[in-house]
Amino acid sequence: MGREPDRRFLIVVGEASGDRHAARLVRALRALGPCTFRGVAGPALRAEGVGEAVPMESLAVLGFAEIVARLPAILGARATLLRELAAFRPDAVVLVDYPGFNLRLGPQIKRRGGRVFYYIAPQVWAWHPERAQAMARWVDLLAVVFRFEVPIFEAAGVATEFVGHPLVDELHVETDEAALRRELGAGAERPLLGLLPGSRPQELSRHLAPMLETARLVRARHPEVLPVLALAPGLEAEVPAEAGIAVVHARTHAVQAFARACVVASGTATLETALFGTPLAIVYRVGALNYAIARRLVTIRRIGLPNIVCGEDVAPEFVQEGFVPARVAGTVIPWLTDPAAHAAQAAPLARVRTALGGEGASGRAARALWTMTS
Repeated sequence: MGREPDRRFLIVVGEASGDRHAARLVRALRALGPCTFRGVAGPALRAEGVGEAVPMESLAVLGFAEIVARLPAILGARATLLRELAAFRPDAVVLVDYPGFNLRLGPQIKRRGGRVFYYIAPQVWAWHPERAQAMARWVDLLAVVFRFEVPIFEAAGVATEFVGHPLVDELHVETDEAALRRELGAGAERPLLGLLPGSRPQELSRHLAPMLETARLVRARHPEVLPVLALAPGLEAEVPAEAGIAVVHARTHAVQAFARACVVASGTATLETALFGTPLAIVYRVGALNYAIARRLVTIRRIGLPNIVCGEDVAPEFVQEGFVPARVAGTVIPWLTDPAAHAAQAAPLARVRTALGGEGASGRAARALWTMTS
């Protein structure tokens, strides 16, 4: 009996979280049978041996204004991927999140005869609800990570399957609490306030100053609190020594898990913090142009993913002009100092895990894709 031929998959990611989720999908697919992969690859996909047609780093942008400067690179990447489609002849093209790029690439793939598996749905319910109907014309199967997305896309005619969120599998602390506290020089009882400004340089530049001011206000009232600034890989920040703020790298999950409370920039990190059961304040600021455009386009009231997936406010949000350090400090201080207030705020976060499904999301997504290409 001959060897089963490799299935070929062209994968397109555009940011770090998508790269990590796609890498887990690649591992799950290889467990099902022989596969060959090419596409847009970041560090995680490159580590999995995925052939790099386009480096992910050439696509990473944040906001409307930044897209203009990167437009030549974006258009060049799209042309490269369409050439790959013709030369590589994949069994399916796997688009992972990154809607600004993938919602334009997908129809072109379909017109050229490719089959499209979209993993982690674009948040059209927040920006452009009408795009869900357009997706029905070119998406062969949409694997969604939030339950509430299924009826939205099915009503628009998109073949949709809920697979659960890969975060449930990926969320592991980098070190235990005792080791983290030794690194920080913090005693076992000292409350930690996590500060997570975001994974991109633009987010750090906009969120760092108000987060540091929030920490200063907290410490002015409660000097026993130790604020901990958790920086994403590749980011650096200057924090005055007299501010009394610890700065750590490669400890984000440990900070989320072991802090008494966190101030977190809107994004995937808010889901991570909620999954650890740590009370959090969700904050966000963007440039004036991006915010003006977003206000005209966004169709939902909440921006924090824990609040969106639960359909209720399980974490307070402080956005743009509302991101006032005094207000944020006043919100988190009871969580840091009052056990009853902490418990009351943490309790609703358990709903986030339920909403995201159980373990094994990557395996379920892989099986759905495998069946689609059988």
